[in-house]
Amino acid sequence: MKILKLETDLLLVPLPRPVALPTAQDPRPATHVEVVIVRVLTDSGHTGLGFAYCLGGGGAAIRSILDTAIAETVVGRDPAFVESLFVQTATRLEGLGFAGLAARAYAAFDFALWDIKGKVANLPVYQLLGGYRTKLKAIVADTATPVLGNKQAIKDTLAALDLGAAGVQIEVGTDDPELDAERLRTLREGIPDGAWFEISACGRYDFASAAWMGTLGTEEFGLDGFSDPLRPDDLNNLNRLIDRLDVGLSVGAYFDRPAEFLRVIDQGGISAVRIDPLRLGGITPARKIAAAAELKHIAICPVRLPEIGTHLAAGCALGRMCETVDWFRELFDGGPQFDNGQLVVAAGPGLGIGLNEANATKWRV
Repeated sequence: MKILKLETDLLLVPLPRPVALPTAQDPRPATHVEVVIVRVLTDSGHTGLGFAYCLGGGGAAIRSILDTAIAETVVGRDPAFVESLFVQTATRLEGLGFAGLAARAYAAFDFALWDIKGKVANLPVYQLLGGYRTKLKAIVADTATPVLGNKQAIKDTLAALDLGAAGVQIEVGTDDPELDAERLRTLREGIPDGAWFEISACGRYDFASAAWMGTLGTEEFGLDGFSDPLRPDDLNNLNRLIDRLDVGLSVGAYFDRPAEFLRVIDQGGISAVRIDPLRLGGITPARKIAAAAELKHIAICPVRLPEIGTHLAAGCALGRMCETVDWFRELFDGGPQFDNGQLVVAAGPGLGIGLNEANATKWRV
């Protein structure tokens, strides 16, 4: 089997609710997400569907990388050779810096390769990755960002809990931790006891702010978890936080390279690694991070993107949880669905999703 060509599309998809653009201490709202669709056509008749998204711009650049450098490297190659395709393409793209837009572009292609692998085998991707479970605890990750009012955040979170989400991740990390705390008090009152209640600082806090918020959150709000409290490169202070706080810490959502994960996995003390396959360049590198974490008995939690993250988590013994958003519920047919309080991985061949052509046409740039 050989890759004949790549076909790409750029869409501007409206979000169900505004979300905060990442890593800004004065978060700005995004009302749309740019989505790059890629179809990988083969001479066997199998077609793989992949996609990447970005908030705040960059979709045209991602599409251009797919249409040029990636296509020129992979056309004529066997799509089953995911490892060699990743290494050769990443090497070619390293000149412009693989981390960033190039990694997101390759991730879209890599998702399509795994979609093809599943379709050829007539198996869902999670079974190809290990097939440990079919259902996951899902934490809704976009209903309580700083750009939403508290009433709307509570309303949207309760709606997600009614669908079957196990809890909520509340985004903090603005330039005033005390305002973050006031917001948490309001949200804590509106979200039922028993629902998973965690915060994510999105790598925005310094050590003092993270330590204060972690202590307050544990004592007053009963936090179940604290994600990405510090900058991704602040490993010394991460160790200090691990020693100081009683709440479990998870990190990794803003890591761009496997080496960053290996450093925190090797030093230990964290509860989970948050893996973003888009930032890493796809399922192919992400599954290695998951395996490395499991060897150290550290759980994994894929970041947002349930269409991909459910497959990654369900293929691992310690992938009990994933984050979920409903950004693409009208863009794709199929995908994971809630059932009896858990998120069920798509059971169809490959990724188990198909493009809703009518909506894709409506949102095409």
